[in-house]
Amino acid sequence: MKRLVLLIGALFSYGLAAETFQANAQYCLVCHGSNAQGNAAIQAPNLTVLPEWYLQAQLHSFQAGWRGDHAKDNYSKEMMAVAKSMEPKDVDMALAFIKGLQPVAAVAETSGDIAKGRSLYQSCQSCHGAEAQGNETMKAPPLAGQHAWYLSRQLESFRAGERGVNAADQQGALMRQMALGLSSSQDVQDVVAYISSINQQKDNQ
Repeated sequence: MKRLVLLIGALFSYGLAAETFQANAQYCLVCHGSNAQGNAAIQAPNLTVLPEWYLQAQLHSFQAGWRGDHAKDNYSKEMMAVAKSMEPKDVDMALAFIKGLQPVAAVAETSGDIAKGRSLYQSCQSCHGAEAQGNETMKAPPLAGQHAWYLSRQLESFRAGERGVNAADQQGALMRQMALGLSSSQDVQDVVAYISSINQQKDNQ
């Protein structure tokens, strides 16, 4: 609740209150960083590497209560509150605004065991792609370029049953089953380290 109050206060301080909400999509930057590149302080993801179709699907998930409604998922409740306050034209405006930003890949972080992570990632690549580039047909977002701390947090959310448990969230349920294939938090760190190393390899090419 305290973080939600701070978020609302930030929206007002940036001049992005209800009366200007529809006129300016920059409200996304309040939490997601000056260029929507992500914000580690509140674990807000990098939006610039996520495609429009995925962003739209996730906003719908928040609006429908598939994400952020779990009693223990305080982390996502703030975004759910913001999403539920958005009308269709607000969503369109936000998506157009983010699409117009220059993609900014996250800095590679490889604290886990990359070799083990490579092996664990084999079960992920059928949906997310060999280079973690994502696959719209499979409704799987790109993972490359995303922050390691965000990927870790989401995998742990799936494993803990905080995400992907709503009966209507078929894609979330599928991802939860895949995440449960990671038997420990160390496995999570290892697979995330491998994904992050893909980012690093691309940067060095």
